[in-house]
Amino acid sequence: METSKPKDHHIGHNAIKLIGEAVLPGASLLLDGKILEGGAHVLAGIAAGAILGPIGVAVVIANSYSKSTTGKNLIKEISKEYNPQAEHKIEGKMAIS
Repeated sequence: METSKPKDHHIGHNAIKLIGEAVLPGASLLLDGKILEGGAHVLAGIAAGAILGPIGVAVVIANSYSKSTTGKNLIKEISKEYNPQAEHKIEGKMAIS
């Protein structure tokens, strides 16, 4: 009988990532071992904080956490919602090639 990891493990791990994000934008990616992506989010968080203030930092934190937990870039996912035709054009080109 094979046992799987309990869901509590994922919840606890994601909670640690979220707490890390509150301290340092990009922390969840750094915890995953994605140093380059995490470092880029750290720098983006600093720049966003300087230019846009807390809202900019919140966007970087949300993007980093989303990328870490789901593997999806939050900004790209949202931009698809606002421009659904761009997705169809990309899919159409890929299907032809």
